[in-house]
Amino acid sequence: MKIQIEKYQKSGQQFLLFVPKVSDLKNTLETIESFSEIKGLSVHAADPERKSKVQQMRDRKIQFLVTTTILERGVTFPGIDVIILGADNQIFSVNAIVQIAGRVGRNKDRPSGLVLALIEEKTQVLIRASRQIRFMNEKGLKQLNNVQ
Repeated sequence: MKIQIEKYQKSGQQFLLFVPKVSDLKNTLETIESFSEIKGLSVHAADPERKSKVQQMRDRKIQFLVTTTILERGVTFPGIDVIILGADNQIFSVNAIVQIAGRVGRNKDRPSGLVLALIEEKTQVLIRASRQIRFMNEKGLKQLNNVQ
């Protein structure tokens, strides 16, 4: 994770970092701040400043958000990358991983991006999610090619 975040520090690329539990937010943010100068915040469902933090990300006032699965759906940040810390945790279902990955590539100027799943072990959930994402991407490319 450190190497990737250092790349983001150099490039200015915005990213979302998903963690399994609310209790992981503070330590993860503090760890990033300990070796990096990029500005980010953490956010979760019960955060009273949730809307403000999301808006700061949209306005590019911060480079990243450390978040729970609250941002897996319904929020679009054009050109974003995604890191899933502990993607092998049971909190991340196939659907959750697919939705999280779907945050990436929502910009005509940057239609693709990085989805980085950091794990301790490869699970069936991750294998199924990866297959589903590949299938959907291939289907989308075929549709795009047929339109052009």
